[in-house]
Amino acid sequence: MIENFALNLIRLRKQKGLSQKELAKKIGMLPQTISNIENQKGYPTFSNLDKIARYFNVSATELFGTPQQIELERVMFQTDEYSRKAEKILSAVSVFENFVKKYDYQKIIEFGLSLKE
Repeated sequence: MIENFALNLIRLRKQKGLSQKELAKKIGMLPQTISNIENQKGYPTFSNLDKIARYFNVSATELFGTPQQIELERVMFQTDEYSRKAEKILSAVSVFENFVKKYDYQKIIEFGLSLKE
C-alpha cells in the first residue's frame, strides 16, 4: 500500500507540473522528505500526509490506492453524480405530470404552439 503512495505522489506532483523542490516549498516540507517518500526510503508522517492530501485535494484512495482502485472510486463518484441528476429530472417530470393532470393539457399544448408562431 505504501508503494502505491509513492507512485501516486509522483503522479499527482507531475500532473501539477511541479518538481520535488517546488512541491516541498508549497506544502511546507523539505525537498529531501519528498524525495525519500517518492523513492520509498521514508514514510510520510500523519502531518505530512495531511499536507499532501489537502494540497492535492484527494481522497485516501487517490493517495494509497492502486490505479484500479482509483478508477473504481472515480467511476463510483460519477455514477452517484448521474444518479443525483436523474433524480432531479424524474422529480421535474413528476411535477410536470401533476401539472398536466391538474390543468387541461390540450390548452397547454395549444398555448405552447401559439408561442412558436
